Amino acid sequence: MIGARLASFLGVSAAAVSEMLHRIERDGLVELDGRKEVHLTEKGGVLASHVIRRHRLAERMLTDLLGYEWWKTHEEAERIEHAMSPEMEERLVRVLGDPQTCPHGNPMPGVTPRPTKPLDQVTRGSTATVERIPDQFEHEPGFLEYLDAQGLRPGVSVRIIDARQGEPLRIEIAGAERTIRSDCGQKVWVRA
Repeated sequence: MIGARLASFLGVSAAAVSEMLHRIERDGLVELDGRKEVHLTEKGGVLASHVIRRHRLAERMLTDLLGYEWWKTHEEAERIEHAMSPEMEERLVRVLGDPQTCPHGNPMPGVTPRPTKPLDQVTRGSTATVERIPDQFEHEPGFLEYLDAQGLRPGVSVRIIDARQGEPLRIEIAGAERTIRSDCGQKVWVRA
């Protein structure tokens, strides 16, 4: 069950996922339960936190130092994160001023996230601030660019005009009304 979802998400065969899972299980990074669900071990969690931190620091470097648009950083950061040395990580933290989030608003490992909820759970007429775009949606081709074109990025204030499950959302950003795709209601997380 989990193998098929991972294979689909990663764009590889189920056999490749099975082989990878057995290898990282053998290395003590994950455990598979009776339902074949994958759980990180303590060792796996520590390693995952390091990779996530390096990825988010690479995204920050790309936006804050090199001028990349916030929606363009994910794929480039995936290439950089694996080559980043501990010294480079340390220097980036210092140069970037110890950032607390990535450009998509997701907190660095160890940083307590602020309470958020999906955009479509905000009451009609209420205003909220876009806090983050959860990691799993960064992989969707064109999604972050779509959000940017709509003016939906972390830090932006949004007023809900109409939000109904499964229907396009009507919102207001900086006095301009917009109609956005229905999936944005679950993929854009806000704080009230």
